[in-house]
Amino acid sequence: MKNILKRQRGMTAIGIMLILAMLGCFLLFGLRVFPLYNEYLTVKSAMESVINQPPAKRKTTKDIRKIFLRNAELNNVERFTDQSVKELVTVKKSKDGKKKYINVKYTASNKLFQNIHVMIDVDETLEIPGGK
Repeated sequence: MKNILKRQRGMTAIGIMLILAMLGCFLLFGLRVFPLYNEYLTVKSAMESVINQPPAKRKTTKDIRKIFLRNAELNNVERFTDQSVKELVTVKKSKDGKKKYINVKYTASNKLFQNIHVMIDVDETLEIPGGK
């Protein structure tokens, strides 16, 4: 038993290199995915800020898009411009016409390495209260 304890000295250089390589992969993946996920959370926050506006300020689709765009620009989301907000942000009414919904739909990607990309597909819909 004492001989076994004397021979064990700790981690080998290969073990340390494997752990560092794994940490490097996780770090690279995290650095590429975090901006996409952060943008998604910011867009969702901008959608919620539209909902939190008084109904008098969000009567038309144009008003809703304007409020959304202002909040997205405040949070440095550069994907949405005056032109693209018309394509990416839609306002729909329910079949009975009593409810309104705001929908944001887009795809974003970041290059992981070489020709491998990380992609997020956002299709988020929230109900706008008081949406006649």
